[in-house]
Amino acid sequence: MTNRLALYAFLVLSGALFRHPLSAQVTDTLALTLPEAEQLLLQKNIPLLAQRYNIDSAKAGIITARLYDNPQVTFENVLYSHTEKKWFDFSYEGQNTLQVQQLFKIAGQRNKAVKLAQSGVKMSEFQFYDLLRTLRFSLHDNFYDLYYKQRSLQTYGRQIAFLQQLVKVFSQQQAMGNMAPKEIIRIKSLLYDLQHDALALEQEIQQAQSDLALLIRVPATTVLQPQMPDQRMDAASVAQFSFPALMDTARINRYDLKMAQENVHYNDLNLRLQKAMAVPDLEVGFAYDKQGNFERNYNGLNISMPLPFFNRNQGNIKMAKAEMERSKLQLTGQEDQLEHEVMNSLQQALKTEKLLHEFDPGFENEYAGMMKEIEKNYGLHHIGLLEFIDMYDAYRNNVLKMNALKYERLHALVSLNFATGTFLFHP
Repeated sequence: MTNRLALYAFLVLSGALFRHPLSAQVTDTLALTLPEAEQLLLQKNIPLLAQRYNIDSAKAGIITARLYDNPQVTFENVLYSHTEKKWFDFSYEGQNTLQVQQLFKIAGQRNKAVKLAQSGVKMSEFQFYDLLRTLRFSLHDNFYDLYYKQRSLQTYGRQIAFLQQLVKVFSQQQAMGNMAPKEIIRIKSLLYDLQHDALALEQEIQQAQSDLALLIRVPATTVLQPQMPDQRMDAASVAQFSFPALMDTARINRYDLKMAQENVHYNDLNLRLQKAMAVPDLEVGFAYDKQGNFERNYNGLNISMPLPFFNRNQGNIKMAKAEMERSKLQLTGQEDQLEHEVMNSLQQALKTEKLLHEFDPGFENEYAGMMKEIEKNYGLHHIGLLEFIDMYDAYRNNVLKMNALKYERLHALVSLNFATGTFLFHP
């Protein structure tokens, strides 16, 4: 191939490359920023909305615990009076009785039940905020993962488009006797490898889009396009935080730890309630008897209480004690897990930040500019096939690894936010 033909071929390739679509045309596309995605999460996420109803349900338990037992009224009238020969005799000579009874729970059972219900509300609220923490972490992580995978797919798309046009032009040159078959075969092999890798990446992107769409409840047919500003390395520094400081922050803000602590309190209240329920309830009543007693229009006061000879609520008290000890162990385990999560997240964030800081910020742009020259020189046959393929592979691997590293840094930061239960970093 002459330099003139080669230059012509390269110009054709360049023009075709800029016209080549990187992906299939999609009509239903949603571009959104992370704050917009968070707003959709709060408004539409099904598990989050369902947990709100659990809080309302727990609050209703407080109302129930505060209610007094209803009084019980019993009225009895003669069905058939043999004396008066009457059915349902309500006359002066007829007989009827009236009883009114009210149950009183003593030993503070009602107040203890109210406190137990209030503790249950706190646990429901802590569950809600811990679920929100988990969903936000999933949202941020999926958002960043999808963003950088889509950027990597763009790199694949550009290289595949260039190689497809290159194969087309070289095939024409081969038919004219200007190109060796082995060079086209090697280019086709590289093209097929790229297409296979791009297909695998597209499948990962589809799964990431599905996970993100489910979190914010957008239709499954919608293609999400995360929008992110350029990342600044000085925007957040992990090294400024010490492990003890992060642990103090986590103990204050981790709602799963607060839930474990409240669970101990809940079981303590339940144990007190079960011990109080061992004390028998007192029932006070009023009785009226029209003429069936020793005097007409008899009325009396009655008081009843079961004698706790056999049932003193022993089983429930023993069960409450076991639950109390179990919740204490769970709290200790939660504290241990919290410590390891914070340490692992801190180490991961420090390592990824250190590695990313070692890269020259202008390296990517310089490399991309160099690859344009490589493509041009290969089209002009100023460099050989092997050198071109080596540079092409090196460039693609560099872009993919750089995107993966940037995602790993953001993943490490949101993991540290997740471990501490607060937004220490806003990547």
